[in-house]
Amino acid sequence: MPTFSRSISNFSPIKLLLLSILFTCASANFHRDADVTFGGDRVKILEAGRMLTLSLDQTSGSGFQSKKEYLFGRFDMQLKLVPANSAGTVTTFYLSSVGAGHDEIDFEFLGNSTGEPYTVHTNVYSQGKGDKEQQFDLWFDPTSSFHTY
Repeated sequence: MPTFSRSISNFSPIKLLLLSILFTCASANFHRDADVTFGGDRVKILEAGRMLTLSLDQTSGSGFQSKKEYLFGRFDMQLKLVPANSAGTVTTFYLSSVGAGHDEIDFEFLGNSTGEPYTVHTNVYSQGKGDKEQQFDLWFDPTSSFHTY
């Protein structure tokens, strides 16, 4: 089943950091087709079930899982990363099937020290085997506004 998740760690107690990820789906209804896996009030289903938002705070992130498996499709996400010193924060978007020989596609946006470039770490698993990792320094500021991936 495709799973979308976010994780968080090492937040400064002085800062309240909020990040939203917007997921939209043309024909699906998130009320009917998804289960919230963690995050409680940080997960919001909007626009009559056509949009789902995930956010994080100093306590935790949020995530959801589809109720059905998908053979194919298109997944877009709009993402705005945590600005300034976000070292220790990893924002992830991944699709995964279940079982021992699972397939998975990962996008991990790594936090950084102020002034350093942001990095996206990718990996693909096929039949339970990964080792296809790559890292890319982003050539734009992913904290300035929401970007579609």
